[in-house]
Amino acid sequence: MQKKWINDGDAILVTASNGFSISEGLNLFADDKKLREVLGNLVDKYHLPNLLMALNYKYPNPLDQWRAFARIIEYYSNNYEESNYMQDLKQIIGNKPYFIWTSNIDHHFSLAGLKNVFEIEGNWLEAVCSQHPDEDGIYNISSKIHDIYLKDQAETLTEADLPTCDKCGAPLVLNLASEEFQIHQKRLAAFQDFIEKYEDQNLLVLELGIGPQNQMIKAPSMQLVAADQNSHYITVNKGQLLIPDLIKERSIGYSSSIGAAFKELLTGKSFGAKTVGPEKPKPRPQYTPEQIREREKAMQNFYPNYMADQGFRPGSFPMYITVDETHPSYLHTVQFGQSWMYSLGDAAIVHCFTQEGQYYQVRLGLNKTKGEVHGFYVDPGTFIAIENIENKVGFSQLNTQIPLNSSSEVLVPRKDKLLQLFPNQRDIIERLTAN
Repeated sequence: MQKKWINDGDAILVTASNGFSISEGLNLFADDKKLREVLGNLVDKYHLPNLLMALNYKYPNPLDQWRAFARIIEYYSNNYEESNYMQDLKQIIGNKPYFIWTSNIDHHFSLAGLKNVFEIEGNWLEAVCSQHPDEDGIYNISSKIHDIYLKDQAETLTEADLPTCDKCGAPLVLNLASEEFQIHQKRLAAFQDFIEKYEDQNLLVLELGIGPQNQMIKAPSMQLVAADQNSHYITVNKGQLLIPDLIKERSIGYSSSIGAAFKELLTGKSFGAKTVGPEKPKPRPQYTPEQIREREKAMQNFYPNYMADQGFRPGSFPMYITVDETHPSYLHTVQFGQSWMYSLGDAAIVHCFTQEGQYYQVRLGLNKTKGEVHGFYVDPGTFIAIENIENKVGFSQLNTQIPLNSSSEVLVPRKDKLLQLFPNQRDIIERLTAN
């Protein structure tokens, strides 16, 4: 069946995260012999437990920072050799239209010759100006990294060898998820064109090594499949699969290695890889129109309504919000479980109130060092509102799937009920609720 989905597909969207990099031998989280092989004396000097920490560590001097960058990037990217997994992936794609959507920063897909790649968190072969990241463009620093590596090995590296901006002379920083991060606008536009062209056709989403907790790519790609009844979804992630009921009938999950899954996808034969699906989703309770009206009438005693327009994609609701203390995003009710995805703009705080009286915050944005994430899942019955983190006017784009009632309205909670449940959050509630 899965091979038929590939053969019959009009296009393939490949989504990939750490699991695919690990299959190729790049494990950002491992503390093993290879860590010392790559980083050498820097491991003990700074007590570095893994490559991820080495990339994000605040080094006391720029020379050691770029030594770490150069040793990692030279080993894993400048010396990259196409893996068997990458060769299998290219064979699966064949001559079909495709796009690669990845959070991996290693640039391996492009180095392997795949042209249509959107790296949502950047890649470590590129850099931007530390002082004017929005204005001075994106630099390819592959050759500069190689030069730094050679001088590091020869013990001749000086600060004069470190990369600087051609326009203003300021130091360059790697173009990775941070305050300076710049999305490649041409690649983003090409990716959006691909989605718009094939979102209503027979699209196959092939997800590689994305865990259930990583919602940055996973949630919107599953929403894409849910919105298009002609599309199919194949996910490969050993030991951790997440397939929503809504798309189970058009989904297959491989709880196996990527190599084992690729072998079955290429041949159409079973080689013992553990799979789940496809299966029919569990039916939701069915209510008569009269029952629905009675339930909504009862809900009005607790939740007034406001109108909201649907998004440009079925099932998606893009919120373009400008928020500050005088322009808050009012709380609304999550009727069913839903995922929230941060796309661009300023970082934001999402205030979450559960009906059990628990309050918590989620920071949405691009800077992981400040605890910001791209997306998160909200359980049903939660009330949420959004504010700008810097306490000033801010603009953010968020995407979600908001279930509406039969009148196409979104439910919002009453202030008096919230204050009873959350007396310790009175200041927040007063600021974020309508009078």
